[in-house]
Amino acid sequence: MERKVISSDRSISSHKPEDKKYFVPVKNHPKLFLMVRPTETKSWMYRYYPPSNPKQSIISIGIYPSISYARACEVWREYEDLLSKGIDPKIHREEIKQSLISKNKNSFNHFAWEYFATLEQTQKGNTLIRKKGRLELICSYIGNEPISEIDSPRMLEVLLDIQAKSLNKDGKPTDKAERCAGIASDVFVYAGARGFCSSNPAALIKSQLAKSSYGHRPAVTKPADLAKLLRAIEKTQGDLNTINSLRLLALLFVRNGDLRRMRWSDLDLKNSRWQFKPLKGQGKLNMVKDMVVPLPHQAVAILREQQRINGHTEYVFYSETAKKHQIISDATANNQLHKLGYQNIHCAHGFRATAKTIMQEQLKYPLLLVEMALGHTTKDPNGAAYGRFEYIDDRSDMMQKWADYLDALRDGKDTAEFKADAQNKSNSTTQLQALIAQLGEDKVFELLRKSTS
Repeated sequence: MERKVISSDRSISSHKPEDKKYFVPVKNHPKLFLMVRPTETKSWMYRYYPPSNPKQSIISIGIYPSISYARACEVWREYEDLLSKGIDPKIHREEIKQSLISKNKNSFNHFAWEYFATLEQTQKGNTLIRKKGRLELICSYIGNEPISEIDSPRMLEVLLDIQAKSLNKDGKPTDKAERCAGIASDVFVYAGARGFCSSNPAALIKSQLAKSSYGHRPAVTKPADLAKLLRAIEKTQGDLNTINSLRLLALLFVRNGDLRRMRWSDLDLKNSRWQFKPLKGQGKLNMVKDMVVPLPHQAVAILREQQRINGHTEYVFYSETAKKHQIISDATANNQLHKLGYQNIHCAHGFRATAKTIMQEQLKYPLLLVEMALGHTTKDPNGAAYGRFEYIDDRSDMMQKWADYLDALRDGKDTAEFKADAQNKSNSTTQLQALIAQLGEDKVFELLRKSTS
């Protein structure tokens, strides 16, 4: 039967499915047909004779209406132009497909997520989430670009734009662009090690970015102010999880995230030790990967109290209302401090600054011991790093004196004795360190043995 040729989208609707598939030509477009299947599917087909090949070939252009009549005609013109130049449209299309596949395999996107997969094996939690967000942001700019073709000017353009869009409330740049530069650099190193790029265009960009400005997180650093804060915490009524977390933050000055994730299995209350892997220690050069916190008896007493509440669970600060991690939220301590009137004056992280400042300025403890208590990597004058159990007795003494100092401060007692004792301790420790640096550890131990024999 004679069929009406296709001349518009409207004319297509007149062609109904039959028992067998059939082809309908398109007016003024030789070689272009609409194939109608019994399943009611209608597809555009281009039937032609390839150059230097007597056998007819056929290319599917796509399914109608996803590919409209107008679009099918545009593709027809492209194929006709290729044939006029002696190029087989099917071969040409396959070459483009392979080129796109190759380009995708060599794109920044490809290597970014391959690299991220390696991070997932060693990192977790918020650190991984933040890095994923930075990668997603970088990929939104250069994800589809071949990694070997991305140069430093292109990276600078991208990172300056990120910096301009990530200002703080005062209109000053944050460190978002710097951190994006850091993870982009890691991706280039990853791809370069595998032979897919010869340079790291992100390596030099950090120095070209404006210095980030966050400001210090709020913290009280004067003894009188700290005394007032400690008394406010003790007067707090309500959830013991919250109150005890604030008490321990003041005593131990660890990061809030580490305290919230404290496990009973990491605690040795009999020997007054807490041993764990700090969240920020994983992947940070200036943070220890394993940490031991000597527990003063005040902290042990608080943990015994928590044991009566949550001793049946995995976590010290277990929370029934927390659906995801089963522990009190990151905002719990800060929300309580806000209720006590300390918003923009002191935060949960601020206890670290409080302890460091007062321990050095008021109690005169040496920087080495304070930094070890904060979980920062420390080295001796010869460059050797201290392990987690180094100076454990000195650190235990310091943590107990700090806890006793806080009690005295909170109760309004005289704290002069702590300053004097700390000063003496500081002097003896400093002298011992100087002696070790001068004579060597073995020689000093030998002298000590002789003096006590």
